[in-house]
Formats: sequence, structure tokens, C-alpha cells
Amino acid sequence: MLRADPGAGAPARSSRENWIDHGILALALVLLLSGFSTIVEGRDWWVTTMLVGALTGLTCAVLRGIGFRYVAVVAVVVELLAVAWIFVPETLLLLVPTPSTVTALADLAASAREIIVEEQAPVAAAKPIVLVVASSFGLIVIVGDLLLQRRRAAPLVGALLLAVFATPALVSGETPPVWLFVAVAALWLVLLRSRTTATGVARTGAGPAVALGAAALAAAVIFPAVTPDVGAVATSWGKPPPTVFGRGINPMVELGQNLRRNSTVTSLTYTTSFEEPQYLKVATLRDFTGRTWKPAETARNDMFEGEIGINRDIEREAGKTTITIRNLRSPMLPVPYPSIGTVDGLEGEWNFRKVGLTLETQSSNSRGQTYTVPSLDVQPTAEQMREVRTHSGLSLQSYLELPDEMPAVIARTAQEVTRDADNDYDRVMALQEFFRDGQFRYSESAPVADDYDGNGVDVIAKFLEVKAGYCVHFSSAMAVMARTLGIPSRVAVGYAPGNASIVDGRTRYENTSNDLHAWDEIYFQGVGWVRFDPTVSIGSATRFAEPANTTPNATPTETPDGQETAPVRGADRIDDGAAPAPKAADTAPRSAMVTLGALVVVGVLPWLVRSLRRRVRIARGRDDVEPLWRELEDVARDLRIPVSAADTPRGFAARLGQRPGVEAAPLEALLRRVERARFAQDAESEGDGVAELRAVVRSLREGSSARTRVLATLLPQSLAGRAPVMRIAEPGTLAT
Repeated sequence: MLRADPGAGAPARSSRENWIDHGILALALVLLLSGFSTIVEGRDWWVTTMLVGALTGLTCAVLRGIGFRYVAVVAVVVELLAVAWIFVPETLLLLVPTPSTVTALADLAASAREIIVEEQAPVAAAKPIVLVVASSFGLIVIVGDLLLQRRRAAPLVGALLLAVFATPALVSGETPPVWLFVAVAALWLVLLRSRTTATGVARTGAGPAVALGAAALAAAVIFPAVTPDVGAVATSWGKPPPTVFGRGINPMVELGQNLRRNSTVTSLTYTTSFEEPQYLKVATLRDFTGRTWKPAETARNDMFEGEIGINRDIEREAGKTTITIRNLRSPMLPVPYPSIGTVDGLEGEWNFRKVGLTLETQSSNSRGQTYTVPSLDVQPTAEQMREVRTHSGLSLQSYLELPDEMPAVIARTAQEVTRDADNDYDRVMALQEFFRDGQFRYSESAPVADDYDGNGVDVIAKFLEVKAGYCVHFSSAMAVMARTLGIPSRVAVGYAPGNASIVDGRTRYENTSNDLHAWDEIYFQGVGWVRFDPTVSIGSATRFAEPANTTPNATPTETPDGQETAPVRGADRIDDGAAPAPKAADTAPRSAMVTLGALVVVGVLPWLVRSLRRRVRIARGRDDVEPLWRELEDVARDLRIPVSAADTPRGFAARLGQRPGVEAAPLEALLRRVERARFAQDAESEGDGVAELRAVVRSLREGSSARTRVLATLLPQSLAGRAPVMRIAEPGTLAT
């Protein structure tokens, strides 16, 4: 039976063969890394991972080259240092890790775990994810190096490559491309043949092994194409998250996870008689616990909403919106606000909730519904809004409730932002502008990466510091800040204005799952609940018409309810490149600088240490010949000349004398010096022997090949310690 690797007694592989084996493994791992693009987005993670892998691989190569025994231990330490320098440099003390470094790395790993559990692949290249991928790949390189040192390396390396190949498919559920499998399998066959033909199996027997391997590779490629499709088995990372608007589900909790999911589906389409696209509300969140917003439960003192309570001098426009549900299964329906009158076309029993005028059912669902909702467009002027004085009676107290303890930064920021305003309208406009003026950025990954995803007061404080988040963070922050100013507020959840297209001569809007959104509603007495949207680059900011001669806090618009163009939501997501990248994007430049510096250090460190040792020995050798003789032995080891700890000086000198081009006179002179020093201690010799050593070393190097001289300089084997006791098998070779 053919075996890829021999048993005990197999000859050791040459240095050249080992380098070829490591090169094959490195190329295979580089190819396999490309398969991870199905679970991590962007290129930043790839650069960082490649550099960390290159650093650990070079460390292993250098240590193997000099004959060091504890390669894996040192390589792991080097990787940990590189990871600390790249990901948590602020915790280092003069480039040295501290206990804070361990804590910071553990926190990043915990954040990565949350992303893996909660998000669907491919995820953004957030710093925790890049940390996990890069450090894991570095460990894989170390494991591969260890496996290549074993006699049965080929099957073990094959198992490692198979595991790396299968991981992205198991996570994302996407079958890897055939070319990747073929390329990596072909490289493994090359390794198999190398190990078969060079370790005791007859070269004529290597052919059948390779033929069998090639046949198996062809069968593996063809078999899936001719058999029934079997879906990939994905872990929880990759499963679609639960619906946002399910019965008993808090939409504020589920909104972020749904926004980050990979698949995009068309939720609904609508047409409207209004000139502007509509925000369609599904749920109204009033009750704030300090940790999250909850849907409002109807209470006895709740006021009626809609046209009731709007002052007669406030201009308003009535219109209708016809909505067709495509892929939304929920006991709640999206409707424009404020709705008035009867909804036409609904199947089943549906009722409006008193708070927020949202539509819900206890017995049906939204799938396949087409319905027409009459609603109002309330159009006060900015001057009318500034004249409003809201009296927060009993019916509004629940819209002002805040937890007893909150981070001071929330109220302080609200006061600072609104310090120049003298009425509620200008205060609310200042808050909306504060979030939309360019200091904040939209990001669905940054809150998860930096561990402040959610909508509680602690999350809001962190959001105000980092200034990156998605609609949940913007709307929650503005609503809480408004309440600290005594302004009644709540959060609405539904769909931002969708994408417009012309169908049969009419403008039709389409809302996808990417348009899921949260915004704020602020109460103004005599006007009602007015929508304000603080989320940067999403939806439209609310502005009312200013008097012709003054522009106190807002830019006048031509229409009473001027709105910015509502962009396509997916184009503004942080991971699509339209907005500044999250913190993880900084790891690639940092990792490049750190790793390149470390590569230089690792590459020149053996030469540097060896040079320092040589200088010290020559300095000491002016008074004692022993350091010079040890230097000669180490030079021989570096030049791959057989050396044994059992050698006598004369036996070692005789072996050196057989080398081509060695200068016999200085070698004999140096030998006499060491023999006199060891066996005739009272004898004195003229000079210090340094000149003889240099002459012998020069002649030894000149008699060696260029490749041997390079290896002696870059990978001096003498650094691994003294030569072991060996017996001479034949001239020029050693046997243990």
C-alpha cells in the first residue's frame, strides 16, 4: 500500500525541500483566505490578515533556518505582540504589552463573538472581526509549520487545508468556487508527490499515488454537478434575523439586526397623491425605561390624534396613499401619519391604536394586502411653530419621562446645542441640525464593533462620543435630549421614503428591507405630532417655510414642508464606501507599518545578534584563544560544515583542512594556539590569533557557494546553541 509519508527511519528532508514545502503551504493558505470574502466585507481585513500571517510565517522560517527548537512558542509570542501593536496600541507601555492590553484584546474578542452571533454574513470589517480573522490565520500558519515537521505531513496538512476551505461555507452557507478547490487541491497533490518521492517510496510508486489523487480531485469537482443540490449547513451566523414587526416583538430591539442582514427584499410599494414621498409608520414607541424604548400602551389619559387639536389657522392638505404589501408578514401595517377617515381595501379586522394612529390586527396579517389610507400633510409656517407654547398636562407626562439616573453628557449636550434658541421649535431644529451637520456619520457596524449597540442612556452617551451609528441611535438620542429640555417626544418605527420609479405614467415608490427606519415625533400644541428625522444621510430633515426677510435657524425653502432628497438607503450604509469607514478601517495602514517593521526586525535580528556575538568574541580573543576557537566552530556551523561537540580541536581542524581553498597555515597556527592553551597552560605564544581566525574564516566563505554564504549571514545556525554530539558517517556528512 502506498503511503504519502514513510514511517520511522525516513531520511531527513533537505533545506531546499523544506522551503518548497513551506512555499506550497503558504500559497494554498493565501488562496484559501480569498474564500473568506463571503463572510467579511471589504479589503482592510485581508491586508491585515495577510501581514499577520506573513509575520508569523517569517518568524517560523527564520527560527527553522537557524535550527531553533521552540519555534511555535516564539511564533505565538511574536503574533501576540503584533496583534497588540496593531489593534490596541494605546494600551502598550513603550511598545511592551501591559495587563490593559490583555483586557482590551479580550473585550474586542467578546465584541467579535456578539457580531458573529447576531449578524448575518458578510459582516463589515469591524476591528473585532479583523482581530479574530487575522489572529486565527496567524495561528493556522504556525500549525501548518508544525505539521510540516512531522513524518506524515501530507495527510495532516490536507486536513488543515480542508478545514480552512470549509469554514466560510459553513458560516455563510455559500458554496466556495470550484476554482478555489481545484487550485488548493492541486497544490496539495504537489506536496503529496514531494513527500512521497523524497521519503523512501520508490519514484516509480509515486505515479500511482499522484494518479489516484488527481482522479479523486476530478471526481470531487464533477460529483456535485451531477447530484442533487444539498444546501450548505450554516451556523447561526448567516441565518436571517427575526421580523421587526412581529406580535410581542420590540421593534427597537430588532431593527438594528434587520438593517445589518445581507439579503434585501421588497417589503412594499405605494403611490400617493402628495407631492413628497411618505414616511410609513408601523409602531410608536413612547415608554422609555432607560435601557430601551417600548411600544406605547393605550392609557386612559391619552389624547386623540389626527385632525383633532390642530388649530384652524394651520394650513393642511388631505391626500391618499395606496400601499401594496410584497414581502412583509406582520400583525401591523405601514401607514402615513396622521391618518384620517376609513382605510379602504383591507382584508380582515384591523383597528387604529389611539397612540400614534398605527394599524394592527389580532386575527390577520399584512401579507398580500393592498389598501388606501387617507392622511394629512400639516403645513404650519416656521413663524407659527415658534409661537407655539406647549403645556405639558397629564396627557403628555408619559412623553417626558426619563430614568432617575442618566449620564450627564446627554442633558449637557442638549443644553449646549440649544443655548441660542428661545422657543421649542428652534430647539428641536437645533437638535436635528446637530446630528445632520456632518459631525456624525451613519454606520450599522460601528456600534456593534465598539460595543454600544442599543438605545439606552449609556448607549446614547457613547454614541454622542463616537458620533457613529444608525437610525436607532440618532432617533433615541434626539428624543431623550428633547425630553431633558421639557419637550414631549417619542420614536416612530417604520419605513423611510423609498425609491421612486415611473409606472404607467404614475410615480411609484418602493420600500425594501433596507428602508427600515426610526425617526422622532415631537409634540407642538395646536399642530400635533410633527416628524423630525435626525439620522444623517437618511430620509429627509423637516423644515417649515420661513418669513421672507428672516432666517433665524433654518434655511428657507420654497415649499412649506421643505425636504431634502431622500437617498437610496443602501448607498449610504457605512460599509458600502459612501461614508467614512468604521474604526476597523484604520487597522490596515497600522498593520502595514507594524508588520513591515516587524518583518525587517525578524529578518535582520539573527544577523545582528550573530554580528554582536562575533565582535564580543574577537574582543575577548585578544587575551584568550578560546573565544576565537568557538567563533571558528560557529562559522563552520553557519556554513553548514559538519561540527560535533565530541570533536577534538585537531580532528575539527583536519575536517576543515579538507575544505576547498582553506588556508592551511593560519588554521594550523590557530590550532597550535588552542592546543597550547588547553594542554600546556604555562606556554605563551606571540600575538592574539585574531588575524589567523579572520584568514581561515575568509577562506572558508570563499570556498562555499553563494547560497551557503547567504544562509550563513541571514540564518546562522550557530544561534540555536552548541552542536550536539554526533558521529561522522562519511566525509562531509553526520549521523546522530
